[in-house]
Amino acid sequence: MAKWLHLFWGFFKVGILGYGGGPGSISLIQSISVNGYHWMDNTKFAELLAIGNALPGPIATKLAAAIGWQVGGVIGVVSAVLGVVLPSLVLMLGLYQLLLAHQSNPYVIGLIRGVKPIVVVLLVLLVIDFIPGAFPANRYVVPLIIFVMGLVAIKGFRISPLWVIIGSMISGALFLR
Repeated sequence: MAKWLHLFWGFFKVGILGYGGGPGSISLIQSISVNGYHWMDNTKFAELLAIGNALPGPIATKLAAAIGWQVGGVIGVVSAVLGVVLPSLVLMLGLYQLLLAHQSNPYVIGLIRGVKPIVVVLLVLLVIDFIPGAFPANRYVVPLIIFVMGLVAIKGFRISPLWVIIGSMISGALFLR
């Protein structure tokens, strides 16, 4: 029972504090799952994140479902997903109307502009945490090639990230066994 409450509370905090959607939430989920409750290590989290990003839908709910399943089975999934979704649902219904009514207010404009840099900080910190797992010291060449090719494909040739993810999964299966 305690693990289900921990799942709900951990993901409730993500749901209430994960401003900016996926980018802001990923780092919070990583912090709660790896550093807070020790449900997994960074390597396992990176694997779940990679799989989650390859699938359609919001990343926070996918990670909540996967981590909930790992920690507490079916009830763990329900606890974690409900925890991450409930705050957004309640806040969106109430606050959206309030923000719309005051969208030209300089304080509201400043509030939104002020939080955006913190979302970037959270993303940068997440990337820094993932570098050792993505580019291991003894086998970094192939992951580095996949990284560069993915960057060029997405930014240079504007190939859909979906196809780049599928290509990187195939490359990993063939060359990173």
